[in-house]
Parts: sequence; C-alpha cells; structure tokens
Amino acid sequence: PEVTATILAVDAQGLLRPLAAPGLPSSINDALDGVPIGPRAGSCGTAAFRNEPVVVTDIASDPLWDDYRDLFADSGMRACWSSPIRGHRGQPIGTFAFYYREPRTPAALHRRLVDACLHLCAVAIERDSTHQRIHQLAFFDVLTGLPNRALFRSSAQRALAELHREDRTGALLFMDLDRFKQVNETQGHAAGDALLCEVAKRLTQGLRARDLIARLSSDEFVLLLPECSSEQAVQRAHRVLNAIAQPLEILGQTHVPHASIGIAMFPNDGDTIDTLLRHADQAMHQAK
Repeated sequence: PEVTATILAVDAQGLLRPLAAPGLPSSINDALDGVPIGPRAGSCGTAAFRNEPVVVTDIASDPLWDDYRDLFADSGMRACWSSPIRGHRGQPIGTFAFYYREPRTPAALHRRLVDACLHLCAVAIERDSTHQRIHQLAFFDVLTGLPNRALFRSSAQRALAELHREDRTGALLFMDLDRFKQVNETQGHAAGDALLCEVAKRLTQGLRARDLIARLSSDEFVLLLPECSSEQAVQRAHRVLNAIAQPLEILGQTHVPHASIGIAMFPNDGDTIDTLLRHADQAMHQAK
C-alpha cells in the first residue's frame, strides 16, 4: 500500500508510452506520452536510456528530475525507483516503476516484487507487440503502410452497407500508374518502391474521415468515397491525377508520374464491393 506502480512502454522511436498507471493523475500520463528517453529524463526515461535501474530517493533535489519536477509537484510523490523491462534480446522495451510518498529507497520486499513483475511485463509487452505485428502484416501493405486488399474489402463492405441504409451514393476510384514497369526496368525496383511510397503519400492527402484507401497490388490503388455523386467523383479523380503528376526526384532523376483512373458508382454500377472493383477496373483500362 505504500507504493504506486506504473508501467511504461518504450516504442521503436525511443518514446515513452504509458500502459498502466492507476495511481497517477491522468494529466501526468498524458504529459508523459511521447516523452523521449534520455540521460536526464526522470527515473523512467533515464532507466530506459541506461538500460539499468535508477533509484531517485528525493525527487525534489535529484537533477534527473529537473524537467519533470513541476509536473509531479501536486501528485504527492517524493521518490521513484524505476527498472527497465527488457525484451528477449536485452533491449529496453519499457519500464516498471515504484513511486513513494516519502524520500526513501526500495525495501527488500519491493525488490522481490519488481524482480517477479519485470518478467511478466516483458512477456505481456512482447506478446502485444507480436499481435500488432501479425495484424500489420495481415491487413496492411508492407511497402506503403496502406490497407491491403483484405482490409479494404472488409471495411468497404461495412461502408457500403451503411450507404445502403442511408440511401446514399458512393464512388469507387480505381487507379493504375502509367508506365510503371519502365521505372522498374530502367532504374531498378528501389526507384519503383520509392515512387509507390510517394504516390501513396499523395493519395492520402485530402482524404475525408469516411474515405477508404488501399493498395491492391503492384501499382494499383483504390479509393472508396462515401456520399459522393458522379460529378464529385470526376472532380476528385482530376485532383488525384493532378497530385500524382507533380514532379519528384528519385535516385537523382526527375520523374513526372501519370496515372489512369476508372470510376464505378454505388449503387448504379454495383451494390457489392467485388462488383464495383470489377467495373472500376474495366473503366480504368478503358481510360488507359
């Protein structure tokens, strides 16, 4: 009862992410979210940076807390002992900390508790990370980070069902890059990958909250635009083509990409995502 426990994760960028801190005010958790680890980042940020335990017996005077003392001023916490949670390769993936309401060092019981908890925390954090990685590989394109065909189909089916209930229209834009194969053949696949990543970035700009986007395969991308008329779909397609056609430099060479877009309207051109995809693909080839 004399301790307050917190668990923070350390993400791939070396930033702290609160996972559990029921005894601390939510304002402190919010302030700590995204704080970089470092040599003077309080007890937890420093423990993760050093990859070794850090005992601060008096928060009020320890220089490691200079940048965080005011944040904890009203919390009643006066001492903090933080230990790194290490992954299977020994790298810090989080921190487990005990806070005290008086200046002190951890007791023997507290040390035994932490020894037991560190392993459990490591197992939990790595398992969660593995689940997230599996989900990422299953539903997102590895190269561009966009949703893949599987995720797009499931999301689009829900979106179309909602449009049907609301008796609204929607548009499916099927886009294919022109002469993409030439980029791969003349400059190599690294240049082609860079082009695809830039195209994905440009396609995501200006997306509305309900719009869906995906990379289907190779140089094929698709956009589902709910609550969109045919006239609006054509205007949106022109904006996409103009955005794609802006020059960019890849491996020292300037490219001016071009694309072709086919449009299928819901529900006139199909009331299922598979039908819309097929018709938009046909329209795209007609445009090309």
